[in-house]
Amino acid sequence: MSTPVTLNAIAADVVGHYGNAAKSLVSAYRATSERALDASGNRYAKLVARAPFIGEDRKSQVVAAERRVAAVVGEGVKRIADGYERAIERISGQTLKGLEAFAERTDWTKDMFVVDTVRRINLPSARLSLEIASRIDEAASALSARAEGASEVVAKPAAKKPAAKRRQRAA
Repeated sequence: MSTPVTLNAIAADVVGHYGNAAKSLVSAYRATSERALDASGNRYAKLVARAPFIGEDRKSQVVAAERRVAAVVGEGVKRIADGYERAIERISGQTLKGLEAFAERTDWTKDMFVVDTVRRINLPSARLSLEIASRIDEAASALSARAEGASEVVAKPAAKKPAAKRRQRAA
C-alpha cells in the first residue's frame, strides 16, 4: 500500500525544485561571466598586440592592467553569485519551515470531510504545479551544464531551404 501524497509534500517538492532551478541559473551566470571575461581578455590582448603605435613593454603593461580589471570584475561576479546562492538557501529554508509549521497547525483538520474534499479537488493542480517546477528545474540544470561545458559553442550554420518552384497560373 502506498502512502498518500499530501499537498504539503507536493508544496515542499515544488519549493525544492524552484530552489534548485535558481541555483542552476546562478551557476550558469557565474560560468558564462567567467568565460566572457576570459574571451574578452584574449581578444583585447590580440587587439593590443596588433597596435603598431605602442611599444612592446607598454603592450604588456596595458594587457596586464586589463587582466587586473577583469580579475576585479570576476571577483564581483563571484561575490554576487555567492550572495544569490545564500539568499536562495535562506528563502527556500524559511519557506520549507513555514510549510512544516502550517502543516503542524492544520494537522487537526485532516479528518474533516470538507477539508479532505478540498484537498482532493486541489491535488491535480498541485501535481501539475509540481510537474511544471520539475521541468523548470531540469531546463535550468541543462542550461547550467551547457554553460559550464565546452569553452566555445560554435553556432551551426542555418540550413538553406530549396528554392520554391513557381507555378504558372492557368489562364
